[in-house]
Amino acid sequence: MRNVSSKYLYVLIILLTFLTGCKEPSLEVASLGKKLPSPSLKGADPFSQDFEVQNYVQIQGACDSRVGDILISFDKSIWHQPPTSPDLTGTGLPAATVNDRDCTDGAFNLYLTKNDLSSIWGLPTDSSAPSVDYIYIKGESLIGDTETLVLSKGPNSGGGGGGNSIATKLVLEKHWPQGYAGSGQCESFRARVQNSSGYNASAAVAITFKLEKRVKGVISNDVAAYTSWQDCQNGITPQTTFTIPAGSDGVDFIYKFPTTPLNETFEFRITAPSSLSADPNYISIVMRDSSPGSTYRWLAIEPYIHQIYKNTCYPVTIRSYNYNHSSSYDTSGGTINMTSSSSQMKFYTGADCTSEATSFTFPAYSSAINAFIKYTPSGSETETFKSVTLSQGAATAGTYTYDFAPFDLRIDLSNKSVPTRFEFWGPQVLTRSQCQSFQITTMNDNGTPIPVSAATQIYLGTQEANIGSFYTDSTCSYTSISSIAMPAQQSAFTVYFKATVNTAGTYHFLHSATGLTFKSHDFNVILAPTKLKIFAPDLIAGACKAFSIGLSDDIGNNYISTYNLTVPFNVSFSGSYPDRVFSDSNCSIPNTSNSVTIGSGMGAAVVYIQTADLAGVNLNMYVSSVGGLIGDSFYGTFQ
Repeated sequence: MRNVSSKYLYVLIILLTFLTGCKEPSLEVASLGKKLPSPSLKGADPFSQDFEVQNYVQIQGACDSRVGDILISFDKSIWHQPPTSPDLTGTGLPAATVNDRDCTDGAFNLYLTKNDLSSIWGLPTDSSAPSVDYIYIKGESLIGDTETLVLSKGPNSGGGGGGNSIATKLVLEKHWPQGYAGSGQCESFRARVQNSSGYNASAAVAITFKLEKRVKGVISNDVAAYTSWQDCQNGITPQTTFTIPAGSDGVDFIYKFPTTPLNETFEFRITAPSSLSADPNYISIVMRDSSPGSTYRWLAIEPYIHQIYKNTCYPVTIRSYNYNHSSSYDTSGGTINMTSSSSQMKFYTGADCTSEATSFTFPAYSSAINAFIKYTPSGSETETFKSVTLSQGAATAGTYTYDFAPFDLRIDLSNKSVPTRFEFWGPQVLTRSQCQSFQITTMNDNGTPIPVSAATQIYLGTQEANIGSFYTDSTCSYTSISSIAMPAQQSAFTVYFKATVNTAGTYHFLHSATGLTFKSHDFNVILAPTKLKIFAPDLIAGACKAFSIGLSDDIGNNYISTYNLTVPFNVSFSGSYPDRVFSDSNCSIPNTSNSVTIGSGMGAAVVYIQTADLAGVNLNMYVSSVGGLIGDSFYGTFQ
């Protein structure tokens, strides 16, 4: 508690800082079981450029900033990341030309030169070589590869389904768990822009649209949803019109499901687009009971593995979740069957993948089953990659009903059986002083996780000094580490990192291991709000006084909110002085809600107190803790 007996400095400069706008970041939703949108073409079509004359083509595009490296293929099997410095021999390009080959800034700019096509992708480039008819472009993300952008040679150059084709329609999808939702729960959706071939495209201009819902044949038009999780959870600022910005391939929004009718199919579709057409088909979602007594569960396979190598045993966890998104710890274990679209793909109970199993039972009071998977190819398989679908087979689940959204798993059938590099997977945006997990994964040139044959020391570090520390515990409270030993026959290891730098900004991980390459990559540190603060003016009675309620981080820095936050407060005096709290600077509009809302892009909200005839009166003001933020109090005497 702060005690001010005479004067308290009025922090006008704080308000000036708070009024600086701040764009709300896009939703950071790790949509397990689904791919992120494909990159999209922004510059000239490569097939319209004169490769024979200039010995290169330039490919420019946009991509989701959550995506990492951009990969190029000409046959959908051999994928390579373009080099940082392209081979410029015979191109006439400036010597300083480099490739922007990742999506950190939401864009990429690549020069595919004649020599690089030959030396990296193995394409013959002489005059007698067959022509290139397709270029495939995708990005690597934490949850697997993105969808693939297909550029094709032809009258429309992209008729094979490229994202550079003209946008024609909007489609709707629900994030994981696909096909299911919990009663009363906030669930994430995405409206995507597509071309006529069903591939992602970009909106040439901003597009607005609405949402329609149908339940038991009854249609609800102009359904309200939210643009952020915070708004949805707090039930504030719902909207019925949504906007896809120009240049974007879609937008995420959050819909809060009602509490009834349970186990019914909810159908959604986009309506009233300001341009393009909307997919007339509904997407179907079954709403399950999310209350504490519900017997419905949904299953996930963790970690989400999107690609595995042939004849290799991989550990997985089958986890059961309640429909309120929490892990279930049931008193009695339910039984499930797991199956695959290929007889060569099997589940096992042991790390040696010798004891096959199709049925698994959750232990009592446990939400997880430890299992293993392995793909054993048949002698007739000649492709480099193939896909199989994992799904839940029919089973007697006892007390519980389990739902599972099938997903595709890609099998690497190449001969690249040795790990050549490792990656550091985890969040790109880190919050200062928070312990956040990362996974170290060893992999081959195809990006497939490959176990190391012997224990391998991996050294951990950052390019910038003294910006944080690595740990092996999830609380980041034990002794920090500078390296880990990846055990033999293992391809993944979890470590934790806590950023301690006092300045928000971009920093870089820089790791190393003998015999393995690592590409340094950046991450952003933000200073998250932890506290609410009351900023008081001088306490000289006689005027309408402004009291600000703002945010600060864990080291006291003022913080700009990225969402709308409603903060309750209480004001009392040493005596009876009713009707002294107002919402305007003239003290003419009473604040009857005893709350203020700190808007997105703002650092504070203001409440006004009429101090006429309050000389000698004590003021007590406090704001309650809300949204995980610690409250604050203020005490003073008017002069």
